[in-house]
Amino acid sequence: MTARSRGRRGGGTIFYDRDRGCYVGQASYVDDAGRRHRPKVFGETAEQCQDRLDALRGELRTTGAVAPKDLTVRHIMEDLLAHPPAKWESPLTVRGNRDRTAHVIAGLGKVRLARLTVAQVERFLDGLAAEGMSTDTIKRCRALLRLAIRRAERDGKISRNVAALADLPSGTRRVSHAMTLAQVNALLALKLNPFWRAYIVTSLTCGLRPGERLGLRWEDVDFGAGVIRVRKCLKALPDPSTGKRRLVLADLKTEQSRRTIQMPRLAIVALRELRTDQARWKLRLGAAYDARGMGLVFTDRAGAPRWPQDVCRYLKVLCKRAGIGGQWTPRELRHTFVSVLSDSGVDIEKIADAVGHVNSTITKVIYRHQIADKVTVAATAMDAIFGGAGSS
Repeated sequence: MTARSRGRRGGGTIFYDRDRGCYVGQASYVDDAGRRHRPKVFGETAEQCQDRLDALRGELRTTGAVAPKDLTVRHIMEDLLAHPPAKWESPLTVRGNRDRTAHVIAGLGKVRLARLTVAQVERFLDGLAAEGMSTDTIKRCRALLRLAIRRAERDGKISRNVAALADLPSGTRRVSHAMTLAQVNALLALKLNPFWRAYIVTSLTCGLRPGERLGLRWEDVDFGAGVIRVRKCLKALPDPSTGKRRLVLADLKTEQSRRTIQMPRLAIVALRELRTDQARWKLRLGAAYDARGMGLVFTDRAGAPRWPQDVCRYLKVLCKRAGIGGQWTPRELRHTFVSVLSDSGVDIEKIADAVGHVNSTITKVIYRHQIADKVTVAATAMDAIFGGAGSS
């Protein structure tokens, strides 16, 4: 049974619900579609209930609606992906935003939108920074969350955009370097097992991205033609249902990333040795080898994909053992590839094709430290044309 009473004028209805053992406040409004809603609030006292009802009606006056209590961050992020902005024309943009949305859902997906706070958003962003993500990636994750909440705000489902108020932490921001020829030789002089020799040689001589190396399949390696066909990459993405990261084969960043690379003889020899080594492990383990059936080139001894952070960690150990310092990362092997080509006088357009860039401008921006001091053709030509005309 309930004892009903009218609240103060314009404040909605408040009544005591004996079955619930508390006071109930109820407002009423009609949405844009003509549907009537009667949201409720609860309180131990009539005064507490009235305060909560006032807050609810304030939200109603501000937004024209009351946010559904069961609406979560996951709901609004999935809605954003299902109905993307018109400016998301590029498949690359859609793919990148899908990956970043997965990070947001893994970190905040279960949180009810009405209860999401600035502090929660900032803790999520700090967590991304702690995982080693770049400042740009963290910024883009916040921008996606802000856009999704803005839509909810527009539709009257929330009254404040907490993502817009959250401070942005600093992520990783490290200038990459390239190895010298002497450093490369020191690294290759180590007694390396078949995996590491093939990984380092392929990285240095073929210029694949770190994810492309770990996502390389044996079906992409054509020993007969002497080429590698770059078609997939390995990514560590959070599972939306569990939040735990898992390794998956994904499409490449751009159409230009799909490329065919002629293998140097050194790479062919190293990859053949690795395949022979894997065949021995396959005989030893039987059906347990490559349980996921991914057919990858660079795997652990059970044929499973390798986690990028594990590869990065042990590469540092090898570099330190070679006496060249333990600061090197897998992506810097690719930088070394670009530097070696540039030092050898290979045209920037050809380098861009080799590394899978859309155009040479991107190559110049990303690898400016490797090629900036190699551009001497113009100065040489000017000296030849004008001679000593400017000398005194």
